[in-house]
Amino acid sequence: MNLRQRILPLLLALLLCLPVTAGAVRPVGVIIDGQAVAFDDTYGHPFVDEAGRTQVPFRVTLETFGCTVSWDNDTRTAIAEKDGVVVAVPIGQAYILENGRQIPIDTTSRIRENRTYLPIRAVLEAFGAYVTWDQENRLVMADTGMPLVRVHFMEVGQGDATLIDTGELEVLIDGGTNKAGPRLVEYLRGHVDGSLDYVIATHPDHDHIGGLDDVLAAFPVGEIIDSGYPNDTQSWADYWAAVEAEPDCTLSFDEDRIIPLNETAYLEIIETGDHWDSSNDSSVIAQLVCGEVDVLFTGDMTAKAERESLALFRDVEVLKVGHHGSKTSTSQEFLAVIRPEYAVASYHKNNSYGHPTAVVLQRLFDFGTTVYGTGKSGNIVLTTNGLDYSFNTGSPLTIEDAGTT
Repeated sequence: MNLRQRILPLLLALLLCLPVTAGAVRPVGVIIDGQAVAFDDTYGHPFVDEAGRTQVPFRVTLETFGCTVSWDNDTRTAIAEKDGVVVAVPIGQAYILENGRQIPIDTTSRIRENRTYLPIRAVLEAFGAYVTWDQENRLVMADTGMPLVRVHFMEVGQGDATLIDTGELEVLIDGGTNKAGPRLVEYLRGHVDGSLDYVIATHPDHDHIGGLDDVLAAFPVGEIIDSGYPNDTQSWADYWAAVEAEPDCTLSFDEDRIIPLNETAYLEIIETGDHWDSSNDSSVIAQLVCGEVDVLFTGDMTAKAERESLALFRDVEVLKVGHHGSKTSTSQEFLAVIRPEYAVASYHKNNSYGHPTAVVLQRLFDFGTTVYGTGKSGNIVLTTNGLDYSFNTGSPLTIEDAGTT
């Protein structure tokens, strides 16, 4: 039973109690762990700002959430504390601070009619809540019953880099190009707590391992999982030298295994064999399983390897599109087995390869898959509590977003 099904009776009761005149827009409501926040004229009422984000009265919302709240008049900052986490929200700034760490947001907190309002999703997610928006009923719903897992599909130009962050462990899959290395490290510093637990180099192409030497120089790494397929490029030589220089790090090669991540999530490595002539087909295949939500990563595996490995795959909720949307991957037969609800393509807009190709986008659309792309949306973040999941973007790709060569 998902979050919406568990609180449906409460939603119905709340909606019946809200007076709405004919033609009027229903007020925004907030449900926290099944409890409706009691807004009134004294505290203020939520509203949706120009960025499409729900702004809520600071004190009543965060106290309902169980926080101790305060106000720093000198810095004009609203502060909330709970279970050792301190979230500071400076008025008028496009960021919040979680225990001093700056987290960018796409709107700002503000003072309205002498009341402090803040963007509820960013603040409650900083406390570990899973936040969703019910457009039909204009309700924000926050749930703290299960730990969150976030998957960051990072914008690294024409390359691949994905971070899986469980709050306890972090896994980096690929590192983009050499040029992307410094930008990747900067992004990771905002999300990695000390060390990277696992780094997976899916295969030796420069657009997947080029930035990993920078990453290995910047972070201690617990284990590196490699495809075992070498290359004769300078990018691979730099990466391999960094691997050999990494202190106290385990080096392993892809084989069937389960890597526990937290109490509800694990990463499954799916071995498709070492007999392939192509480094693309030798890509390390990984599947994140978080409760009822599965996310599949296939590197640059081509349609040939997909078809010969169909028995190893099953339905997934989200697919990391193979080979940036190249027509040589994401075959019809493969999609008929995994049937993803959503897919994410990593590519640079107007790249010379024509990624993502129209033929692949159309295949995905034909299966009813909603597709997002880093070339259109930048960094894409998937958040899940194992029951539901959501993305930080609402701009799916259309066939007009297909690349041209």
